[in-house]
Amino acid sequence: MDWEIYQQMMVSGWDELLNRNPGPTEKEVQRFLEEYPAMVPGAFNLMGNRSGHYPWLCGLISQPILPSYNYHVPDFMWLALNSEVVEPVLIEIEEPGKSWFTKSGQPTATLTQALNQISQWKVWFNEPHNVEAFKAFYGLNYAMLDGRDFKPSYLLVYGRREEANRSPYFTKLRSHLLLPPDVKIMTYDRLAPDRNADQLVCMNVRKSDGKVIFETISVPATVKWSPSLAKERSQLTGLEFAIDSNKHISQTRKTFLKSRLPYWNEWSKTSDRGIISSADAE
Repeated sequence: MDWEIYQQMMVSGWDELLNRNPGPTEKEVQRFLEEYPAMVPGAFNLMGNRSGHYPWLCGLISQPILPSYNYHVPDFMWLALNSEVVEPVLIEIEEPGKSWFTKSGQPTATLTQALNQISQWKVWFNEPHNVEAFKAFYGLNYAMLDGRDFKPSYLLVYGRREEANRSPYFTKLRSHLLLPPDVKIMTYDRLAPDRNADQLVCMNVRKSDGKVIFETISVPATVKWSPSLAKERSQLTGLEFAIDSNKHISQTRKTFLKSRLPYWNEWSKTSDRGIISSADAE
C-alpha cells in the first residue's frame, strides 16, 4: 500500500475512534496503536534532535517487560537510538476522556496517578543493576551499542486538547505543570502517523525456557523486506501470522512476503553481504 493511502486510512480511523460517542476505552486505544505503531511518538527519539536511526528491533513493544519489576508495566516502549544515545521511550496511555484538572484547578487524581507511575519507572532505572538487567534482556549490550549513553525518557498520552484548553486559565495551568526534563505529556490530538515509521512493526516480549522471545503483533500495510532491516527482523517470531492478519495487504502480496522471508532471514546470517542499498527492498 502506498504511504499516502495508508496515512489517510490511519488518520480517518483515529479520528473516528477518538470522536466516537461514547468515547473509546483505554484497551480500544491500545489495540488501535498496536495495529498502527506509526501513530505512536518516540520511535526516532522523544528528547533532543530527531534521530536518523531506526529503533532497536525495528518495532514498537507493547506492554514491555522490565526485568524484576513486578508492578504496572508501560503500555508501550520504543528502544530509540542515535549515534550517541540509547533512549528507551516508556509510554503510558490513559483513557482519552479523562480530565486534566478539577473545577478548582487541581490536577485530577488520574493525572497525578499516571505521573506517579512514571516516577516509579524512573526510580527503577536509577538502580544500575536494573539498567544492566534491562540491557541484557533486550540485547542492548550488543557491542555496536557500547559507549552510547543510556537515557530513558517518558511519555504520558493523556486527555483531549479541547478539554485541556477549555478555559485560558486551564491552558496556563498545563503550561506550568512541573515536569522533569525527561518527561513529556501529549494529548491524544497530537498523535499522527510518522512517515519514517512506515516499516516498523509492533511486538510483544516474553521469556520462554530462558530465552527472550519477540513475537510480532502487527506489520504495517507498507511493509517491505530490505537488507538494512533484515538482521533485526530475523530476531522476531510470528511475522507470517502478522502478515496474514493484516486486512489491508492483498493476498498476492501476503503470499510474496511470506515466500521471501526465509531468504532474508538466511541472508541476515551471512558475513559477506556486499554493498547494501535501499533500492534492494522488495
